[in-house]
Formats: sequence, C-alpha cells, structure tokens
Amino acid sequence: MSRPALVLVGIPGTGKSEVGRIIAEELDVPFVEVDDLVELALGAPAPEYFATAGEAAYREAEEQVAVSALHLAGVVALSSGAVTSPVVREALSGLRVVWLRTSVSAATRRLSMNSLGMAGLVAIRNSMDAMLAERARWYEMVSTGVVDTDRLTPTQVAAAVTGEQGAQ
Repeated sequence: MSRPALVLVGIPGTGKSEVGRIIAEELDVPFVEVDDLVELALGAPAPEYFATAGEAAYREAEEQVAVSALHLAGVVALSSGAVTSPVVREALSGLRVVWLRTSVSAATRRLSMNSLGMAGLVAIRNSMDAMLAERARWYEMVSTGVVDTDRLTPTQVAAAVTGEQGAQ
C-alpha cells in the first residue's frame, strides 16, 4: 500500500496547493489535490454541492476522498475541513503532516477577498476566525511540524517544509 511522503493541512488561503506543487516537483513525486478530487467525485463545484446537498453530505464525500488520497504516493494537499473527521485524523496517524499555519487576515488577502468591501470582508473574516478556532486543535493534533506562512512566499514555505527551517 502506498502512503504519501507529505501531507499539508491548513485553512483556505494557506498555500497548500501551491506549496504542495513546488515540493512534489522538487521530490519528483505526484501532487494530489484533495479539493479537486472531491469535486470530481461529486461531479459539481464544492460550494454548489455544499449549498444544495448540505454540509453533512459534503463532509461525507470529503471524508471518503481524503481517506482514499492518504493511500496514494506523493504530496497530498488535504482539504481544509477534512481534519474535522475522526476517520481522517486516524488515517493521518504515522504520516508526515505539516500544518501551514496562516492568520485569517493573510488568508483573506491571498484569496483576494479584500476587494469585497468592508462589510463582506468582516463577515468572511468572522466566519474564517470561527473555522480556525474550531480546526486549530485538530491541525495541531495531526501535525508533525508547523510552518507559519504569513510573511513567506510559497517558495520560502516549501523550503521551510522540506528543510524544516522555520518549522516548529
């Protein structure tokens, strides 16, 4: 059975996808983007499916896809909510998991949400603050290393992950 060389976790906007691609290229291994696999399995964009089928149905599909992805070789960028599943957290046991820790303000900037106007940005940041407050304990629980990404470029984050420089 294959296992990933590295799993990246964190909230949206941490750079899991970009950093994962950089590291996978450096290691000459496949890059696995769980968000893309979830949408492929659902046959619809994640936000659309979430809005129409509901959170429970979305999380069930996300869990199944994430667990399957954790049996693939390469570098895996886990979807941000996958850690809410005890099944996924158990599947992460024994793997090298790095939490790309990012502040909500940096994440919303990276996701270009600052252009939504003040009321929209405040609402999104409040929602993301609540998300991070809920998930931080799980990110910490499953991670074998942490890299704070706020002031780093994706290349610098990749170097910190692979070289453990700046990793906690």
